[in-house]
Amino acid sequence: MKSLLIATTNPAKFEEASAILQSLELTLLGLKDFPGIVPVEETGETFEENATLKAKGYFLQTNVPCIADDGGLVIDYLHGAPGVHSKRWLGRAASDQELAEAILEKMSGVPEKKRTARLGGYIVFWDGTHLLKSENWIEGSIAEELMGEIKPGFPYRPLLMITQFGKPYSELTEEEHAQVNFRRKNLKALQPDILKSLSLV
Repeated sequence: MKSLLIATTNPAKFEEASAILQSLELTLLGLKDFPGIVPVEETGETFEENATLKAKGYFLQTNVPCIADDGGLVIDYLHGAPGVHSKRWLGRAASDQELAEAILEKMSGVPEKKRTARLGGYIVFWDGTHLLKSENWIEGSIAEELMGEIKPGFPYRPLLMITQFGKPYSELTEEEHAQVNFRRKNLKALQPDILKSLSLV
């Protein structure tokens, strides 16, 4: 059976991707399956560049076809911040709680019409020959306070009010979440071409 590397050490992200891809005839691997692997530096200036760097970098080290994503929160009032630095803009040691609270502090007193934001990003597949990409975003606005519990690895979901449903991301039902989750939509979009690239169809 052929393998596919899901390039993340985040258990929640790996579980999310695995749930979408589990019906495929593939052995799904994560970065934790390669103890000596060297982290790929995210030196790109865009989500697309970072996702591509990771997909190619981890394939080079493992020789396993790889999918990698890069995404985050983009806030118009903050000129696109935290953007490509969504997980690192306070430093690598910052907790999810600290990241969320810093956004609330920066947005304190900003009127509702200027609180527009979006959450999303890219997923890239690379197998040494085929480079596949998909991009998806969900539009919303920044709430004035945390709207629910922060789940590990997802610091911004309780902050983002989803325009489509009129409620925070953290309170979406499973069905609603499936409709807006950018990783799910990206994986679904790429799945047919990934199968072709791996000669599984």
